Amino acid sequence: MADAASEVRQAIRTLLAKLVDDASFVDRVSDTESLRRAGVSSTALVSLLVAMEDEFGFEWEDDVEPEVLRSIGSLADHVVAVRG
Repeated sequence: MADAASEVRQAIRTLLAKLVDDASFVDRVSDTESLRRAGVSSTALVSLLVAMEDEFGFEWEDDVEPEVLRSIGSLADHVVAVRG
């Protein structure tokens, strides 16, 4: 499962790189760092979530825990769990 999570984290980084103006941002932000604190706008975060739905073939639940949306790592863990 670690390989799957690693692949998902990399895919999320690729999606995120397309949404932020700073090309080196995804290289600087850690897997556990809060995306909001790192400077990801709410608009970019929503765009990332939509792009993740398309990329990974799932839909976000309305009652997803806010902590899931916190970081690249938590997003990846959620995708791996949903894809089972």
